Amino acid sequence: MKEISDVISKEYGCKIIDRNLKNSHKKYQVYLAKNSYRKEIKSKIKFLLSHASNWNDFKNKANALGLIVDDKGKYTTYQLSGTSQERKIRDRSLKNQAFMKEAISERLKENEVLYTESEVKELWTENQTIQDKEQETEIELTVHDWQVEKETGDYLYVTIDIGLEREQRESAIKIPARCVDKLENGNYQIFLKKQDRFYFVDSKNPENNKIMLGKTVAKNLQNQSGSVPLYSNNAKIKLKQLFNEFDFLISKGLDFDTSFEAIGKELEQTYYQTESILEKLDKKILEYVEENKAYARPNTRILKTIENLQKERTDLHKTLKQVEKEMLYYDKSVDRYEDYQQEHTKNKSQHSPRL
Repeated sequence: MKEISDVISKEYGCKIIDRNLKNSHKKYQVYLAKNSYRKEIKSKIKFLLSHASNWNDFKNKANALGLIVDDKGKYTTYQLSGTSQERKIRDRSLKNQAFMKEAISERLKENEVLYTESEVKELWTENQTIQDKEQETEIELTVHDWQVEKETGDYLYVTIDIGLEREQRESAIKIPARCVDKLENGNYQIFLKKQDRFYFVDSKNPENNKIMLGKTVAKNLQNQSGSVPLYSNNAKIKLKQLFNEFDFLISKGLDFDTSFEAIGKELEQTYYQTESILEKLDKKILEYVEENKAYARPNTRILKTIENLQKERTDLHKTLKQVEKEMLYYDKSVDRYEDYQQEHTKNKSQHSPRL
C-alpha cells in the first residue's frame, strides 16, 4: 500500500514522507562532543607512528601527549589523561588494523629519524595549531519544503535540477540525517563541508548514480553547477604540517627523512591533474557555447551553465597558482637542506682528528 501511495503522491507532485528523521545536526554535534576523545586518540596514534622508534618509545611519547597506553592485559587500551573519558578504549574498537599493537610495532621499524619526547610534544602542538587555523567551517544552507522528494529515518532526499531544458532528469541527493535540522516552518537547514561525500541518485538512469562532494552539492542546491576542486583543504593542512616538520628537522640539525621526498611528487601530481581538469573544462565550455548557437534566441539555462563553468575555471586557476606556490616553497626548502648538509659535512671534517 505504501508503494502505491508513494507512486500516486509522486504523480500529483506531493512530497513523499516515509517517517521523521531519526537523527539531526544538533543531536550529532552533541554526540561528537561526547565522543571526541576517540577521534583524538586516533589522531595521536597516527602522529606517533611517524615519531617513535619502538613500542616502548611509542608508549612513553604517547604519555607525553596525554595518551595513556596500557598493554598489560589481554587487549591494549587507550585513555586520554585530564579528560572526562571514563572508560578505556580497546585497540580493536578503533576499527583500524594499523592501530593494533603488532602492526604499530612493525610500522615503527621503518622510522629513520629519532625524536626526543620534548621535540614530539613541540611538533604535535604546532601541528594542532595549523589544524585549528586551517580547519574548514561548515556550509549552511536552507532547503525549502518543496525541494524535498522524501524524508526517511536516515536520509533527506533533496531534488536537484540537472541537465539542459530538453534533457531534464529526476535526480536527488541523499543528505544524511546528521547533516539536517528540521525547522518549525517545515523547511530544513543543511550543514555540510566541501569534502563531505553524498550520494547522487538518478532514478531514471541508475548508471549515473555517483558520489558527489559537498562543494558540488552546495552549488547544486543553490541552482549552480561546477566541478569538484582538486586541491582540498585537508591536503593544504597536510602539506603545511609536513613543511613545518621539514623546517623543524633542519633547525634541530637532524637528518632528512625519506617521507619528505614524497611531498614533491605529490605536488607535481596535483599540478598535472589540475591542468588536465582545466583542459576538460575549457572543452566543455566550448561545447556549451556551440550548443547555444543552435537556438534562435540565447538559451538562459545554457548561458547560466557557461557562467558557472567559467567561475569554476577561475577557482581551478587559483588552485593551480596555489600548487605552484607550494612547489616553489618545497624547492627552496630542499635547497636549504642541501646547504645545511654541505655546511654540516664541512664542519664535521674540519673538527675530525687527523691521523
